[in-house]
Amino acid sequence: MITVKELEHLAVLSRIDLTEADKQSLVKEFDSILGYVDQLKKVDVSMDAAGRVGAVKNVMRADEPVTVSAEDRERLLDEAPDREGDFIAVKKIIAQD
Repeated sequence: MITVKELEHLAVLSRIDLTEADKQSLVKEFDSILGYVDQLKKVDVSMDAAGRVGAVKNVMRADEPVTVSAEDRERLLDEAPDREGDFIAVKKIIAQD
């Protein structure tokens, strides 16, 4: 499927030096790969969306704010390892140079 001359052209374009043994080995490998790709081209993969088993469906929900009472917020903040005012304090993970 691929000739030594075509492989040599690819090697020149890729700026790769190949020995004669490399060329013979690569021709066999390319033929094997291209043969597999040719088999894949013959596979019929056409199907309509309704025919798919387990069709993917996007499930959307309304974006509603969650309300937390002041005492629940205080309880949650008290359980945090470190706190700065009404926020949970965390370690800085992005360094600025």
